[in-house]
Amino acid sequence: MIRSVFLRTVAALLVGVLLLFVGTTPGEPYDVKDPEACFMNFTVLSDAHIEGNNFPRYQVFARAMQDVKRNQSGNAAVVFLGDSTMNGQVFENLLFHGTARRYLKNDNVLPVVGNHDIGNGQGDYQTLQNRWYAFTEAFFSRKLTQPYYYDVIDGCCFIVLGMEAQEVYEMRMTEAQFAWLEEVLKVAADSGRPAFVFSHYPTDDAVDENGNPTDRLTKMLAAYNETHDLFCFVGHTHMPMYLFWSFHTYDGFPETYLPRLTELYGDDDEPGKDTGVGLVVEVYENEVVLRARDFYRGEWKYDTADETMCEVVYPLKHPVTVS
Repeated sequence: MIRSVFLRTVAALLVGVLLLFVGTTPGEPYDVKDPEACFMNFTVLSDAHIEGNNFPRYQVFARAMQDVKRNQSGNAAVVFLGDSTMNGQVFENLLFHGTARRYLKNDNVLPVVGNHDIGNGQGDYQTLQNRWYAFTEAFFSRKLTQPYYYDVIDGCCFIVLGMEAQEVYEMRMTEAQFAWLEEVLKVAADSGRPAFVFSHYPTDDAVDENGNPTDRLTKMLAAYNETHDLFCFVGHTHMPMYLFWSFHTYDGFPETYLPRLTELYGDDDEPGKDTGVGLVVEVYENEVVLRARDFYRGEWKYDTADETMCEVVYPLKHPVTVS
């Protein structure tokens, strides 16, 4: 408890100074497509890569947090898909967690651990993982002893998958996590409502506890989605958000690739057209709507290839009912 208070205090002081130089996100408050019909909505962001010596990247992140809070329907949850820091350093964690808590203090925040959060192949894995646990508890009130967990929000299962080794390009999953996921999917099925799965790595990047490639994860999720409603969101690839390559169903379930939130270009670290992009996910009685938003500029994201809004609608097999 004392450690958590100390971390929050230091972060608040540090962030309070930096925000004096950040500026304000342009644009106006926004809302879901149909506020009266929307059952619940949440925001998904990925790969903030906060780095101690890169203020432009921090500025993008801080402005994005401002826009997340301008959703007039609020957020049932805000999910960070990992690589929130560049190196897992204490200073980077103070910046990321302190800023997120300042704007999302009263929100349900679900963090995912990424390879950069635990050293990206360097440093002591256990020390860096324990650091991630400590900051997750101090700032998001989640006391974790393993990198995977789930939460039930408005009756829907939010399932966070976690890497269990210091890999760079693959997500190692132990037999224990596979068994845990199997049980959680039973809970999700019993709810009769959509299940949402969050992973730093694309699901087909999973390897078993011995480091061998396996399609076990994708098969589990695809089998579940045959009779129930499941949606998966992944980061890591830094793939820009476009309709023709960000939204996939080829593994047997909807899987959306999110871009790097703080993408910068050139020697001067200038934000480009793909900077600041994440997702607003809206759940309705008969469908789930995914809408890409540029949180840095305060506007909805458009696919420049055909000037079409980056929005996908998935019909639900099981309507969401409110008792």
